[in-house]
Amino acid sequence: MTIKSLLAFALVLGLSTLTAVELQAQDDAGDVSASAGIQATPKHGLEVGLHGGHFFSSGDVQWNPSWAAGIHFRKALDYVFSLRLDMMYGQAKGDSESSGNRIMGELYTHNTTYASGTLQGVMTLNNLRWNGDSRRKMNLLAFVGAGTVYTKTAVKSKEAGSYDLDDVIIPGRKTGNVVPVIEAGAGLSFRLGEGFNIGLEHKVSTVFGKRTDYLDGTDFRWRDIMNYTSVRLNFNLRGGGKKAEPLYWINPMDVVLSNISELKARPVFDMTDTDGDGVIDMLDQEKDSPAGASVDTRGMTLDSDTDGVPDYMDQEPFSPPNLSVDGNGVAQTKGPNYVTKEDVQDMINNAFGDGSSHSMADWFLPMVHFNIDSYAIRYSDYGNLANIAQVMKSNPNIKVVVQGFTDKTASENYNEVLSYNRAQAAIDHLVNTHGISRSRLILHYGGEERNLVPTNGSSFMNRRVEFQVAKAGEVDMARPQGADAGTGNFNGNKDAGY
Repeated sequence: MTIKSLLAFALVLGLSTLTAVELQAQDDAGDVSASAGIQATPKHGLEVGLHGGHFFSSGDVQWNPSWAAGIHFRKALDYVFSLRLDMMYGQAKGDSESSGNRIMGELYTHNTTYASGTLQGVMTLNNLRWNGDSRRKMNLLAFVGAGTVYTKTAVKSKEAGSYDLDDVIIPGRKTGNVVPVIEAGAGLSFRLGEGFNIGLEHKVSTVFGKRTDYLDGTDFRWRDIMNYTSVRLNFNLRGGGKKAEPLYWINPMDVVLSNISELKARPVFDMTDTDGDGVIDMLDQEKDSPAGASVDTRGMTLDSDTDGVPDYMDQEPFSPPNLSVDGNGVAQTKGPNYVTKEDVQDMINNAFGDGSSHSMADWFLPMVHFNIDSYAIRYSDYGNLANIAQVMKSNPNIKVVVQGFTDKTASENYNEVLSYNRAQAAIDHLVNTHGISRSRLILHYGGEERNLVPTNGSSFMNRRVEFQVAKAGEVDMARPQGADAGTGNFNGNKDAGY
């Protein structure tokens, strides 16, 4: 088997293993608690690293400075353990003059070619500290691995005109160049950003079979051990920001701490009603309404005929529309003693709005919420959307602004696209399910702006679409630049609304 064939086989085998791990990780990330519908482990990225450094053999012959380089792929299994496919190529050189070892009675130099493909199990040693840091600044790791290696040891006599062999001769034995290998090592890496870290590692390896003690050209006293000290440049492939960093950089308690912070940030439910108008202070937009005054559902004093005089002071609460009134709300110019068709229409417009009333812009319309990295409409929000559709059907002249938002668990550009998709999903539901004209729905998006819960992590309340009666001049916002974001597939406990 040639070096090229060995590395190709190791690459196919290792990537197949990592692909299986990735698919299993996606299944695990998609699983939710049947009782709560909570996804605790985020979808996370794959690490790809380039490495190079000093490579040498420690055994019977003094080593000379040598080199090796390679590439690796690493996938987290959980917050502590990960798998890493590592491939390397190097040359280890040595000189027997100081040790006195000889081949055919002569001192020699050797040049050992070494090309390996191994699958390593990596353990992160410092990611079980449950402190308040959401990301680790440093990663301390240890690993063991096994695989195959292609090796041959060229030897050359130090005496001119003597032997110069392409591969060492093992007397009385027939051996191939591809042999099993095991290795172990440790290292540390430093996080420089969400997508990049730099590491320093050292590993030792030993081969099995007839070449065990021939890596330095001679079978003498001790098994030959290959040593590799490397610098690693590691890049996190996160699907354009859709996935989290590899789990070994994330505090295992991050989701729990984020949820606890979100709960603490929620206002305490308080039934206090300071002005006694029947609307608790938490919902009251006018906390000092006069005693006995009629109020609407927001706790604001009613003015039924919108003449500027509140009902509790108005001696004529239902003055004819479009007439001037005095300080007591009484119309100053009387019309005929009957109500015309135009008067009826004005009354309806004043009571329910024609799309231009300032009071309609202050209407409270329900919002809908979304799962993590999703723009699928949850079954629990179908009722809210049906209510919005009913309001629009009852007021055919109004338009509604549909504005999407996200939490802060991805990049700003990704969140803008995701918030656009959420608003578009809500519009599609209103159009396709309830028959609302698309021209009456104005699409806006806000990304991670205007968070309801002040947190940089995951927040159910911040993943939302809001609805407001449109003001004059408002139009659709263009789709933001960037790749698609989020998924429209339902994920969660439908009965629980997640």
